[in-house]
Amino acid sequence: MERIIRSLLIVFLALGLASCSLFSGDEEEVRKPKTLTEFKPDVELKEVWSKGIGKGVEDSYERLVPSVSGGVIYAVGAQGNVVALNRETGKEIWKKELELPVGGGITADSGMLLLGTLDGHVIALKEEDGSQLWKARVSSEVISSPQTNGRVVLVQSIDDTITALDAETGKALWNQENLQPALTLRGSSTPRIEGQAVFVGLSNGEAKAFRISDGTPLWNSRVSIPKGSSELERMVDIKAEPLIVGDNLFMVSFQGNAAALDMYSGRVRWTRELSSYKSIAEGFGSLYVTDESSYVSSLDQRSGAVSWRQDQLEYRLVTAPATFSSYVAVGDLDGYVHLLSQVDGGMAGRFKAGSSAIKAPPVVSGDYMYVLSANGTLTALKQK
Repeated sequence: MERIIRSLLIVFLALGLASCSLFSGDEEEVRKPKTLTEFKPDVELKEVWSKGIGKGVEDSYERLVPSVSGGVIYAVGAQGNVVALNRETGKEIWKKELELPVGGGITADSGMLLLGTLDGHVIALKEEDGSQLWKARVSSEVISSPQTNGRVVLVQSIDDTITALDAETGKALWNQENLQPALTLRGSSTPRIEGQAVFVGLSNGEAKAFRISDGTPLWNSRVSIPKGSSELERMVDIKAEPLIVGDNLFMVSFQGNAAALDMYSGRVRWTRELSSYKSIAEGFGSLYVTDESSYVSSLDQRSGAVSWRQDQLEYRLVTAPATFSSYVAVGDLDGYVHLLSQVDGGMAGRFKAGSSAIKAPPVVSGDYMYVLSANGTLTALKQK
C-alpha cells in the first residue's frame, strides 16, 4: 500500500509541477509562453530528411533521446518501435517492433543498443540487425538511458536504485538502493561512466560515485540542501545526467544548485543557485543550462559565474541544450529549434521542425543535428 501511495504522489506531483510552471504563486495568473519575436538570423538551418519512427510520447513525460553510432542513428518510439537509419540520408537500415512501453532514450555503444521500459526491464539489441541479445528485470520502471562500458551495463531506475548488469548476458552483478524523499519529480538521472567509476545524481540532492566492478561506494556529496517547511518546497531532485569535463563533475538540481565537484573525491568546488531538471551542455569553457522557467543560462566552468542569460524563450517548455557548432540549440513546445550564440546568448537562428512539441534535447553528430518531435518524427538538420 505504501508503494502505491508513493507512486500516486509522484504522478500527482508531476502533473502539479506542470500546472505550477504555468501559474504565478501570488496572483494565480496564467504564465503564457512568451511570443516569439522576429530577428535577423546569423545562421540558417535546412532540413536534410525527416522520417516517422512510430508512436511518439505525445503528452506524456518521457523523452526518447536518439543515439548515433558511426554512420547510423538509432531511435525508438513510445511503443517500442526501434529503427536504424543512415544518419546522412535517413534511409531505413532495419526496423524492430518490440511492442513494449519504452520509457527512456536509446543508447548505442559497444555494438549494443540499450533501452529501458516502463514495466521495469532493460533490453539489449544488436546494433547490426536489432535482434535481441537479452532482457533483464530491474527494481522499477526505467525512464533514463542505460549506459555501458562494454563489460557492464548501468541503469538507474525511477526508485533511484542503481543496477549493474553483465553486458553479455544481462545477469545482475550488483545493485545499490538509495533512500528517496517523500515527494520526487517523476524521472531519474542517467548514470555517467568514467574509467572504473559510475557517477549518479539522486532525488535527495546527493551525488554518489560507485566502483563499477562491485558497486563499492567511493564517495557521496551533497549538491543541494532541502529547504522550506513543506515536502514540495524541500524537493531538490537531480534528474539531469552528470557532465564530466576534465576532472570536474557538473550537476544541477531542481530548486537547488548547479555545482562543480571533484570527480575523484566528490569535494564541492563551487555552487550556483539554479533550478533545473534537464541535462547540461558544455562548450567554449562554459556550461549551458535550461532552468524551470525556460531561461537558458551560460555559467563559467571554473567559477560558476553567470556569463549570460537568455529569457526570450520564457515558459516555452524549452528542452535541455546541445552545442552545435558555435551555437546552443534547444527545442520548444511549438516545434521550433532555436540557436543561441555561445558567446553572448543572442538569438542567432530559428527553424520550424514541425507542429509537434520537441521534448528530447537535440542530438548533435558532426555537422548534423537531429530533432525528435513528440509525434514521433525524426528530423535531420544542417546549416545552410
